[in-house]
Amino acid sequence: MKERGERRIFYGWYIVASSFLIMFCSIGIVNNCSGLFIKPVCEDMGFSRGTMAVNMTILSACQMVVALFGGKIFVRFNVRSIMRVSSITLGAAYFCYSFVSSLPMYYLLSIVVGFSMGGIAAMPLSLLIGNWFQQKRGFAIGAAFMGSGIGGMLFNALAGQLLTSLGWRMTYRVLGGVAFCVLVPVCWLVIRTKPADMGLLPYGQSSQSGASDFDHRGMTVQEVLHTGRFWMLCLVTALGNISLCALNQNVAPHLSDQGYSLTAAANISAVMLGGLACGKMLLGWLYDKLGPRRATLLANCCTVLGVAGALLCRFPIMILAIIVGFSLGNAFGSVANPIIVQSIYGRKNYSGILGIVTACNNLAGVFTPVMIGGVYDRFGSYSPAFAAMLAISSVCALGYYILLGKTVQYE
Repeated sequence: MKERGERRIFYGWYIVASSFLIMFCSIGIVNNCSGLFIKPVCEDMGFSRGTMAVNMTILSACQMVVALFGGKIFVRFNVRSIMRVSSITLGAAYFCYSFVSSLPMYYLLSIVVGFSMGGIAAMPLSLLIGNWFQQKRGFAIGAAFMGSGIGGMLFNALAGQLLTSLGWRMTYRVLGGVAFCVLVPVCWLVIRTKPADMGLLPYGQSSQSGASDFDHRGMTVQEVLHTGRFWMLCLVTALGNISLCALNQNVAPHLSDQGYSLTAAANISAVMLGGLACGKMLLGWLYDKLGPRRATLLANCCTVLGVAGALLCRFPIMILAIIVGFSLGNAFGSVANPIIVQSIYGRKNYSGILGIVTACNNLAGVFTPVMIGGVYDRFGSYSPAFAAMLAISSVCALGYYILLGKTVQYE
């Protein structure tokens, strides 16, 4: 086995760069641009906001299924193999949104996109980076996952212009084509599942015996399922993501309803996602420097700030609160879970435990779009939903602080 080369760039950093590009063109497009399509698609196709929101529910449900069984799936079939297939199906299915002629067809494509997202984005990339890094894990995850924010920022601005000039169908074709052309070569040519595949050790590991110990410390899935702390983690993860989903998916149409133009709403979303990109890098660094408890409290307080800003967005100054709150608050949803899980439970059954926590995280995405869409259809506004999200995010900030009060064992 080779130790880290003295002069050559450690291959794990190529994994981080590739993960950045994958997040850039998967979550950056599918999740972070979804809100921009709600209004034009509903107006053109005659869908209600509630039925359109089911689309996001399907996407989240499919990703939740992949995450729930990911501990077995990614071990049995190899992370790289699943990502290769998903890169093809994701780009192709997203492109095909442009040919939708009915709501069931839209939903069917969302099933394909959802399972593809589960096989290429947050969870498999968390596993990859966990395999490649023992040290600087927070920084590596933050650097990789900031791709979704930068992608969202650029693609929101692009999509806003394309929706205005070319319509939603052509916008889907452009974004789907970009996703396909980036994801396929990255997943097929660069991604490697483990350092051992290239005769290397994880970053920060100096010996093979240490690498073996690194992979076998921690608790099993069966052990954590019998602890109240784990179920509390699952609960606050699910509840906390409700507010993040509400912000991420509905802030653009909410701003438009409050009097901002579609272009202005798209530009604000783009700035938010640019802040999110920086926030992911910053939050990863904060986890390395401050530890899980203090970094988690800071991120959740930012979520509260962002939701409050959305609720009061008719005052222009509150746009700044949304941007600042969104930057670290929404970064928490993707950066924190892999770090918290590995810090508390180690790597012995890391993929299985992370899969359950990620499934709980995605559970909020299953129900939140329908709930938020239903609130809009009932009241003609997103404001009542954001008021409820403000209370939920405040409770979750306290819950995480209590949960992480105990000493973590595997930092």
